Amino acid sequence: MGPAIWLRTCYTTGSDEKHESLINGVDMDNAVDGDHRLLNDPMLYDYGADWQKVFEVLPELLEPNDRSWESYEENQHTEIEAMRAYAEGGIARADQRLVDNLTGVSQGMPQFGFQGAELENQVAKALQSSVHKACIVAWVVLEDEEALESGKVALMFVDALGRVVRSMRVEAGEAEQVGGFWADGSWDEIHEWEDGEPGPEYRLGGSCGGLLLESIRGA
Repeated sequence: MGPAIWLRTCYTTGSDEKHESLINGVDMDNAVDGDHRLLNDPMLYDYGADWQKVFEVLPELLEPNDRSWESYEENQHTEIEAMRAYAEGGIARADQRLVDNLTGVSQGMPQFGFQGAELENQVAKALQSSVHKACIVAWVVLEDEEALESGKVALMFVDALGRVVRSMRVEAGEAEQVGGFWADGSWDEIHEWEDGEPGPEYRLGGSCGGLLLESIRGA
């Protein structure tokens, strides 16, 4: 994964005090691996709602620097093919390890696992998560005008083109916790990811809409 950043994009009158209040108590080392990743400069980052302009200034943020581009694309292909196989053949074509985990078989507790239509829903949800995760290269904690007013920053998980794959508003302190999961690569196991809202291009009808949960079963 690429580096995480904390990006402030609102510098209106009175916003400095709100900014200080928002980040008070947040350990930037835990959140984004250091104060140097807090992008806080009105001369450089006064983007307002156009926060993705940061990728024009810092295109290296969109580099999958823990792997090659070839590996990044191969991983996407693998996960998309797994989703297509399930869409065409249902449970019988799904990865057996995933099915065993969701039905409780792998834990020896099938009585507590998913069955029937709910199992299908959970398999589809897991496959969508895997496809979306394969697209991610960077994570942005967005401190925009809404964040300064509400106290909730936006967590933006983005792909190699700077498009939002998933996002969620959380308290500033919660972003610090998510930073730890980002660092060890387990961020797809937390609710901020699982319950995140798909970005515009990843919603049904968007340019990546074919990867969405709603379309996997031909809805």
